[in-house]
Amino acid sequence: SEKNHNPLCMLSKKMKLNFIEHKKYIGGRYSVLTEVGMVPAYLMGLNITSFRKNLMNHFSIKNKNFLKDSSTKLTNLIENKKFKNIVFLNYAPELDKFLFWLQQLIAESLGKRGKGFFPTISKAPKDHHSLMQLYLDGPKDKLFYIFSKKKKSNGKKLNSKIFEKKFDFINNKSLQKIKTNQMIAFKTILAKKKIPFREFEIKNFSEQTLSELFSFFSLETAIVGKLSKINPFDQPAVEQVKSITKKLLS
Repeated sequence: SEKNHNPLCMLSKKMKLNFIEHKKYIGGRYSVLTEVGMVPAYLMGLNITSFRKNLMNHFSIKNKNFLKDSSTKLTNLIENKKFKNIVFLNYAPELDKFLFWLQQLIAESLGKRGKGFFPTISKAPKDHHSLMQLYLDGPKDKLFYIFSKKKKSNGKKLNSKIFEKKFDFINNKSLQKIKTNQMIAFKTILAKKKIPFREFEIKNFSEQTLSELFSFFSLETAIVGKLSKINPFDQPAVEQVKSITKKLLS
């Protein structure tokens, strides 16, 4: 049979090795919760059972309605092409790597046939002092995803007495409290200017939380693609570049 001619199968028989076969129909950006992501996670000491514990939560009646509503709204935004960019404003450094994955997921899944969003990762509050002017007073073509973590304002307090009196408002305030209030101020102006945004507050950084984030955005992106009559699972333009690269190197 074809299976008997598989070099890996023959090798495993001779050397009595076990190997894990990945399902080819699951693309790279959607494979984070398959063996591709879970085996390395296990080797890193993470709890695989916890990763899988809440994966079906998005199919409960309440969460399913939220997923349906959010997917429909995003589809409408893609179709009218008014909003061309998604800015991930990140106040939680722990999510940096996750947002790189989300950036690829949205860009590669939905950027087809002249449609899609351009996802950008923006570090906060650093970008309050570099990009905020554009965000709030520039072209109204951006949708904001605000990521933050729930954390008490403890830690070392600032002593502003060493500065001019005009800085007294930050005296005896922790850096976390200042950062949180910067975020609140930003959201206040977004609402005032009627700039759309979504907020994701992480209460704890656990395997269950990460798996819920991975599964929610995977489902939402796939649904938006289907509603927009886009195949969210292929990457034809990327394959064209790969093909030419291979020819140039051959």
